[in-house]
Amino acid sequence: MIFQNFYWNTIFILFISYLIGSFPTAYIAGKIKGIDVSKKGSKNIGGMNTFTSVGRLAGVMVIFIDAGKGILVAYLADKFSDHIFVPMLAVVFALIGHNWMVYIGFRGGKGIAAFIGSLLYLSPVSFPFLYLLFVPIALFTLKDSYLSTAFAFFIFSFFLWIYEGSFWWLIFGLLVTILYSIKSYSLLKTYYTQHRRDINPVVRRVFKPFFRGI
Repeated sequence: MIFQNFYWNTIFILFISYLIGSFPTAYIAGKIKGIDVSKKGSKNIGGMNTFTSVGRLAGVMVIFIDAGKGILVAYLADKFSDHIFVPMLAVVFALIGHNWMVYIGFRGGKGIAAFIGSLLYLSPVSFPFLYLLFVPIALFTLKDSYLSTAFAFFIFSFFLWIYEGSFWWLIFGLLVTILYSIKSYSLLKTYYTQHRRDINPVVRRVFKPFFRGI
């Protein structure tokens, strides 16, 4: 522990987690190429939009660095706290930081890569179930990247609870789902009001061999 007092220690961890999560990887990658990713493509300041709007190499680098943010936050919180939920809550604050980055006027992405990174550290065995089972099933059923991700995260929360054997994991998963849904609210709404269906080009490429109908 950094501080002897549990509450001060937790507050400090969450604050640092937010700052780490706020590091604007996609925004910087775009600026290096003279592109403002917040005004291109989906306008999302994240890895997927960087991939399609800036370039494949830049997109891959952004995704890996953003995943690294999740790993780093989970590792530091795990190392400097002895409560099972603190690393999970730290990841949630990192996602808040990623979605509303303090360095660029509280704009940001949707936090998927950072969440993936945190899972690889906190629950590596559960990760394949999310992206090889829950996400493909949701994509095949709903035919939309954004709603499918929200739905997969929601179902995955209960899977984490059962698999890890702790109610804290359910809370963690639901918080991640809520954050993602808030950032994607306008897109989730138009799925129903405008019958919008949209598969991200990168997602389509990854899952096309398995889901020809998407």
